[in-house]
Amino acid sequence: MSSLPSVRLNKTFTHIIENFSFGDLPRETCIELFKDGRVFSHFIEVWLEKHYPLTHVKGCKAYDFKDNNDETILYDEKTFTRNGCQFCPSSMLGAGRKFNQEEFIDKTSKLIFCFVSNVNFPEIKIKFIRGIDLLKIYPKGSIPFNNHIIFFD
Repeated sequence: MSSLPSVRLNKTFTHIIENFSFGDLPRETCIELFKDGRVFSHFIEVWLEKHYPLTHVKGCKAYDFKDNNDETILYDEKTFTRNGCQFCPSSMLGAGRKFNQEEFIDKTSKLIFCFVSNVNFPEIKIKFIRGIDLLKIYPKGSIPFNNHIIFFD
């Protein structure tokens, strides 16, 4: 990466999402829905663009954001849920898919990851980390849930 990223790396940011609802669903129902990473990711990516110096790249499967000050700096958002966090490419996750260590290292080394914890939603925690640094600690692309407190500490 040619220049410094616009975000602060290796620091945990804590936010409280105060305004959220869906029609007449009770608040507790919405909280449980937003704790589901599949639901949450659609909202958090748009929210991140509004609150951090990032441009959301809609529909891109290789990364989620470009840095506002240097578009060669790419970011991928990953949600840390009660099941932990997988940061290897989604093409390597799931039944019948195969983990490719070389491809994983190549892709991860080129990105900055934006980890967002929705475990205690409506409180969220956000941490930006270079992929190259993650590989040293989590070489298989998986952060277990029991590392949640240490990771965001």
